[in-house]
Amino acid sequence: MPQKNARRGATRQSVKATKHRWSKRSSFSLKHYLRQHQSTLTESFMRLLNYPLASVMTVMVIAIALTLPGSLYVLLKNVQSITNNWDKQSAITLYLFPQVDDTQALALSHRLSSRPDVASVDYISKEEGLRDFERWSGYTQLLSSLQGNPLPIVLKVIPKMVVSEQTLPALETLREQLAAQGEVQNAVLDAQWLERLANILSFGQRLAYALSILLIVAVLLIVGNTIRMAVESRRDEVLVMKLVGATDSYIRRPFLYMGLWFGILGGFFASLCILILSWWVSVPAEHLIELYGSHFKLQTFNADEIVLCLTISAFVGVSGAWIAVNRHIANIEL
Repeated sequence: MPQKNARRGATRQSVKATKHRWSKRSSFSLKHYLRQHQSTLTESFMRLLNYPLASVMTVMVIAIALTLPGSLYVLLKNVQSITNNWDKQSAITLYLFPQVDDTQALALSHRLSSRPDVASVDYISKEEGLRDFERWSGYTQLLSSLQGNPLPIVLKVIPKMVVSEQTLPALETLREQLAAQGEVQNAVLDAQWLERLANILSFGQRLAYALSILLIVAVLLIVGNTIRMAVESRRDEVLVMKLVGATDSYIRRPFLYMGLWFGILGGFFASLCILILSWWVSVPAEHLIELYGSHFKLQTFNADEIVLCLTISAFVGVSGAWIAVNRHIANIEL
């Protein structure tokens, strides 16, 4: 029995001596430090290749999770680009009462043209309005059977303000002032589509942000669970390194690089999927754009956005690995 205790005591002394030798390292060398990190980076990548099926499944799940918000971002970018190319000039259409004659309508037109906030006023008579309606509707025979012209005189007021989200309240105030004229039956501001479009884009952006946050959390969980399984599979190796006095940062390093590889590969395949989807959709989309006589070109991920995607995915991969490693290495005790 004493011999057994002596043997156990000798083992503890040897472990302490080993820890002491581990802690007495040579002076810091940047070249040796970088070579050590390069070796760990290569080793972590080779460990992924040793389990190809599990590694490919993890990378593709991360890629799919990042492709969804990336595709929504590209869609919103194209919609915003289309709206930026649209004409920003608004118009307020004034429909006069049926009993207002040409003299009164012309007097109102001159009076509105003198306003400082009005650029011009287009006068559309009843006859001109009826001709335009016949040309665009195609109901020539039906309209010719009418006894009179039911259309009112229309004034198209062009404000000096360019339509935008900031000028919408001022344009609405101008519309109300013009609608208050005695000859005006109804006033319509055709810039209300911009407010609806702005609300739709705002909703889309918030949806993209919410979806991105949820899927980034999902990527964190995926990487964390994968790294946890890797730590458990190397539990004995981690225990031996702790016995010889390895620091937590040294033990943590290969797992962090494994998370880095998962993030980079996931971001790379996510960017590739977004580029393929953009190319696949571009052909019918460009045909549709040509039908409307537009020369707009669809946009996809550019080089800066690909680098940003890789950076975010790498950061998420390292963060997920850090959380998992810190938690599970702490549970491995001597």
